[in-house]
Amino acid sequence: MSLRDRLWTGFQLAGGSVAVLRANPGLTVYPLVGGVATVAYLVTVLGGFVTLGGSESLAFVIALLVGAYAGSMFLVSFSIAALVWASRETFAGRSPSVRDAFRVAADHIWALLVWSLLSAFVGLALQILEESSDIVGIIIAALLNTGWLALTYFVIPVVVLEDASPTTMVQESGRLIHDTWGETLGSEFGVGFVTALLLAPGLVLGVVLYLAVPGESAHLIAILGGGLFVGIGMLTGYTLGAIAKTALYVFARLGTMPGEFDELALAEDPDPS
Repeated sequence: MSLRDRLWTGFQLAGGSVAVLRANPGLTVYPLVGGVATVAYLVTVLGGFVTLGGSESLAFVIALLVGAYAGSMFLVSFSIAALVWASRETFAGRSPSVRDAFRVAADHIWALLVWSLLSAFVGLALQILEESSDIVGIIIAALLNTGWLALTYFVIPVVVLEDASPTTMVQESGRLIHDTWGETLGSEFGVGFVTALLLAPGLVLGVVLYLAVPGESAHLIAILGGGLFVGIGMLTGYTLGAIAKTALYVFARLGTMPGEFDELALAEDPDPS
């Protein structure tokens, strides 16, 4: 399959994800729960730090940053793990409950915790490299970050759908991205394009409200009005991305796709020419 075909396959995959979400809008509950839990966690941790008067200890500050990053990463990963499982069940024609989806995610809590801690340390190390370097260091940090994101793209599906251990989850994710890198690029572009379309109305509404409403209340009204639609767009786009990733994982592992996707377009062309 040529690069163009792979990219087009990924773009079609994003379109299929829209069809899945349209038929199953309840899938948005998982990233919504994860987002609310993450905000509450960060407010609690950082609010407690400020209330206690902060600290001049560099080690404590680093530990706080790692804890904040790892904790928020765990909450997001936990909710996405539930969404991945629910998406796979939806592909099979079943109607998974929210309770069952989060129960399955809880069954993999240790692997998700390890993944969150690993992500926190890698993310913090790359951030330190970027902030303490010149332009060359910044470029190197950006390249390393891109490589890390690509290598770990399928970690959560591998953990949830294969019971992968913490020692094999990154390796298995790397194998999958090697096999589907072109489709993944196309899918990410497609989901990003759809997400941009979803964000546009909220951004436009916010600007219109800001210009139309007189006085000091313009900022608040613009943020509340436009921000609501922007938030809905972000939530929908995030859900679409997880659905597309799950479908791509299923295809990579089993060679079949759910009915909402074009299996013929995703199959390898048997004609070598």
